[in-house]
Amino acid sequence: MFAHSFVRFLVLLAIMSLVLARPIPKDRSHGDGSKKDNKHSSSGSGSGPDPGSSSSSSNSTSSNSGSGASFAADSSIDIPSLLQAVNAATSKPLSGGKFGDGHGKEVQIYQWNSEGGDGSIYAFTADMDVDCDGTDYQCKGNGDGQKETSYGALSAKRVPFYVIPQSFVDKYKIKGNSLGAIICNNQMFYAIMGDTNGDSPEVIGEASWLMAQTCFPNDGLDGAKGHDASDVTYITFGSLVPDGIDEKSPTIDLSALKELGDKTLKGFKVANYK
Repeated sequence: MFAHSFVRFLVLLAIMSLVLARPIPKDRSHGDGSKKDNKHSSSGSGSGPDPGSSSSSSNSTSSNSGSGASFAADSSIDIPSLLQAVNAATSKPLSGGKFGDGHGKEVQIYQWNSEGGDGSIYAFTADMDVDCDGTDYQCKGNGDGQKETSYGALSAKRVPFYVIPQSFVDKYKIKGNSLGAIICNNQMFYAIMGDTNGDSPEVIGEASWLMAQTCFPNDGLDGAKGHDASDVTYITFGSLVPDGIDEKSPTIDLSALKELGDKTLKGFKVANYK
């Protein structure tokens, strides 16, 4: 009987020893908790930069897309000086160069003279309505679109082009698809004179869907909604036509457009134009 009780006593002692040893698992549990905290902290600091990086990348992509990087002017070109030259050119208004913008304002086209130049550089400041003529004539809001542009059938969503009244093109013998520099929203982009306006009366201040979206990417512009403020400067180099333009193709070589634009504007001596 005593032996049996003694055995039971030893068993109880063993169980009590195991219970007293429980602090060890408790410490391990605390260690796991710390790792979770560290992981959360690491994830928190790690997830902080990731969204920032993602956002930055997204913004960069949006910026490149919105800026029309493939036909944007080189950053070394002095845009403020060009605008000053445009203002100085107002001393030479051209006959037959005054047109309405379709919103109750009149726009005058001016000629720039240069030393040794051929006098075929013109400038005006106007609004920017959206022209969807060509292969994208069914763009939103373009109820009166035409399937062709003046020199073929360009894609308004893939080609940066601007529009000049037909009578002015005829009178001053401006070449179709000639180079243009468009200053809008504190930036400058290159385009071609890919379409003309033959309305009665003729209006001025139009550009392709791509050009309008590039200049004002956040304004929701379409065939029925243009940029109404007269703060867009159009510079036309009426005798210069970029390579890579085929009237049978709806697109153009944008790299050739940019190459000619940068070459022309970098060699553009503002002091010689007035």
